[in-house]
Amino acid sequence: MAGTQHSDRDSALRDLEAKVQACTREARFDILDKHLPISHQQLRTKLTAAGIQDADQVAETFDKEQWAFCPAKFELHSGQTYTEHKILPIYRKEEINTKGGTAKVYQIDVKEEFVGDSLRQAVAFSRHNCSPPGTEPDWCYQFALKSFGDGNMVLFQNESEAFDALRNHNGMVRYLADYTHAEKTDVDLQTQSTPSGSRERCVIRNTFNLLLEFGEFDLDEFFAERLPPVLQGETEDFWRALFDVASALDGIHNLKLDRHGVVREFDGWHADVKPDNILSVQGRFKLSDPGFAKFVRKTDRDPKEFLLGGTETYGAPERHPTRGTMSAVSQAIDIWSLGCVFSIAATWVVFGYQGIQQFRKVRQNAIEKFRTKPIRQQNLASVSTISAGDYFHDGHDVLEAVTAWHTVLRGALRKTDMVTSELLDLVDQKMLLGSASSRIKARDLYSDLKRIMDRSETGPRVEMPGSIMETLLEADKDAASSVPSTAGSNLAQLQDARDDRKARKSRLLQQSLMKTAHRSEGLRSVLASYHAQPADIGVNHSHPTAGIVNPNLPDPRIDIPFKSSTRRGRPPSTPIPKIPIDIANSHSESGQSLTLNQQKMKATRTPKLHKPQDLFEALEEIERRDKYNYFRKDRKDELLSRHWVNRDLRFLVDNGESMIPHWAWAKFLLKVLVRKAAGQDENGLDLSFTLGRENLENQKSNSKQWEKVMDKARPMLGTRTDMKAPMGEILDGFFKQVQHQMRYQPTKPIRKLTLIILTDGIWAGMGNNQTSVNEIIIKFVQELAFTVGNLLDRPVSIEFIQFGNNQEATYRLRQLDTGMKWQGIPDIIDTEHASGDVNKMLLGSFVQEYDDEDEDNPMQDPETPSRGESRPPGKLPSINSQSRSLTRGSTNRSISPSQPSVFISRPTS
Repeated sequence: MAGTQHSDRDSALRDLEAKVQACTREARFDILDKHLPISHQQLRTKLTAAGIQDADQVAETFDKEQWAFCPAKFELHSGQTYTEHKILPIYRKEEINTKGGTAKVYQIDVKEEFVGDSLRQAVAFSRHNCSPPGTEPDWCYQFALKSFGDGNMVLFQNESEAFDALRNHNGMVRYLADYTHAEKTDVDLQTQSTPSGSRERCVIRNTFNLLLEFGEFDLDEFFAERLPPVLQGETEDFWRALFDVASALDGIHNLKLDRHGVVREFDGWHADVKPDNILSVQGRFKLSDPGFAKFVRKTDRDPKEFLLGGTETYGAPERHPTRGTMSAVSQAIDIWSLGCVFSIAATWVVFGYQGIQQFRKVRQNAIEKFRTKPIRQQNLASVSTISAGDYFHDGHDVLEAVTAWHTVLRGALRKTDMVTSELLDLVDQKMLLGSASSRIKARDLYSDLKRIMDRSETGPRVEMPGSIMETLLEADKDAASSVPSTAGSNLAQLQDARDDRKARKSRLLQQSLMKTAHRSEGLRSVLASYHAQPADIGVNHSHPTAGIVNPNLPDPRIDIPFKSSTRRGRPPSTPIPKIPIDIANSHSESGQSLTLNQQKMKATRTPKLHKPQDLFEALEEIERRDKYNYFRKDRKDELLSRHWVNRDLRFLVDNGESMIPHWAWAKFLLKVLVRKAAGQDENGLDLSFTLGRENLENQKSNSKQWEKVMDKARPMLGTRTDMKAPMGEILDGFFKQVQHQMRYQPTKPIRKLTLIILTDGIWAGMGNNQTSVNEIIIKFVQELAFTVGNLLDRPVSIEFIQFGNNQEATYRLRQLDTGMKWQGIPDIIDTEHASGDVNKMLLGSFVQEYDDEDEDNPMQDPETPSRGESRPPGKLPSINSQSRSLTRGSTNRSISPSQPSVFISRPTS
């Protein structure tokens, strides 16, 4: 019976398609797929004019079917309203938070073709393969969707406006888009009716939705899923990450909005700071859920406002119902709430998640004792009895049990923990105070927290054998990423087996390992320095941190937003940075490519045509080459000399603020590259920077001169890189040289150029206009090809050497490397990580056999087709190309991209 119904429906659709196509044969009716959706009235008019007899019925049927061919597409910062007919492009949807009562939060996957370009760039780290193992890749983006029901429109509007105001603050969960959707909802005819009083089977109800970046955990879940930090660096990493929430709170309390050059200042309140509203996003803690936030224009007076919402456990005493009537409150309520969060976090650091549960019991017992205490023994200010519950105060002041608990924590601290005790002092003395006016301001709080971190980082370091660190890292890698869902049943089984000692012991010993907070990231960085210490490059082994950690140099392959090894305002404790070992493997055991947020640019790729040469292998080779160089002439590297013919070498170094943590590494790497390339460019090497006027021209491999210039051009706080300006200037200068030579010396071979750019790829000075570098390169190549005619031997090549592992930056650089060919640009661009193959850094952009090694990199570009696809990237099939077209206006053809041509036509004006 079902097959008959399906056949009837297919027959009806074929009949519908035939009738619509009949009227599209005449171009004047203009009924094409690109115009979908077409209104019912408009279609009926067109069909009637085409002579279709049953135009009303055809239009009605067409209207029902057309929506499957024009689903919604999510765009960055868009606000859309969709009717009940509109199909949302949500591929997978799972509710992830049932703790809140005003909205539901879902984790959703959206297919790549339904995510706009700017939105793809904003959440590049969330791109992942959502197809089953062993099948062709099917790329999706992951988001958090917060959905409000009909009765919470005001809360939705308030939260979306707050997110929009704070969207440029790095400490806030990023707002991406919002939309309203009318949804059909089935109702029980026996119990419910529509607002009009009629009983219908289906009603239309609006949902109000926020599209946000996805957080892996909230802070509550993080504490439950992770073991507390143990090692010194782990503890510092955790606190540094959490202290960024204070920076976000400062941004809310002192909001500045720049609209078209006009800066307006506001006083703000978050009004609901709690662990549930602090999310872990790509290893960073971010403040979220500003649903009760409020902003008023800044004045000279201390701001106070009436606020709704909040959570009593973390709420300040002045907001508690025992105060009687509702009153206006200051921004200090957020300071109190954050102090409660810090108190719980300190408990977890010292005692773990069990400690958090014990601390909750301590507070509840203290409240119960306070409630039953005779009034004459209570503080006169607290005569109004507080209700039973879980609070940090007695209605007016902090609970004595809370401060006593902090004393217990101080006594149980590890001796290497230099942060937690000072933080608890700050919480007790400046945050959890009954008097709101006595609490610290958000801006001063963030400054105090930074000073605490600075004192810890400049203190003594405790040495640990490398073999132990390797074992701990291996154990953390093998540990489950989350607590097994069967934990509760295991406990029940243990209880059932209480009379069977052998069975109970067996179950206890089989408990799964758990991951330790910030362990893998920190140990990778420390081990990198520990393993890479040659004895002949002047490392100061007498320093207490020698062989363990380089203060200015974390592992450049690992993007750790909160680096324990960063020493602000402090010179490196060791003169030479240390190269990391390749600890992480970017392939899964099954051989499948990992998702984007799991992949790292690898220092070595397999299989290799040439044995890769790391930084210290290159340095050893240089030392051997120059050992008996009595006449101090540059001795050329044999491998480079086989390929380096009639080619200039120029270095461009990114010295924006984001390069500060990588500067020691960049300085050392540049020194090695210059020494290795000595003598290859007969004219001498050139060096310039993205910011400032420091430069070198036609210089030999005098390393002291290069180091001196690098020191002068050191990055400064507040500076941002705009890569298009310095890069465009270099390419324009080369093009003018070519034009001059073609005019006056046309028979002389053109001297080629290799440009090597040392950068982290972040380029914060370019804002949302990140594609302008692509545009500069495309324009340059088109003009150069028109001038010289043939780019087959790569007269210009560009090598990007990336520092750190910012995933949006990695995406951007890989796009330049592998995605430009789809725009008709020859393969003149290559990328390599700063921890990678030194030979590839120098040759990869113009020697094909080195450039080809990128093909084994598992990190497939978002715009690169998977194997077997015939379409060019960027030309993603629409819904129409995957389903039967309703009209003759679009024809599906498979497009097979040819190899990019090395002859390019002159650009049109």
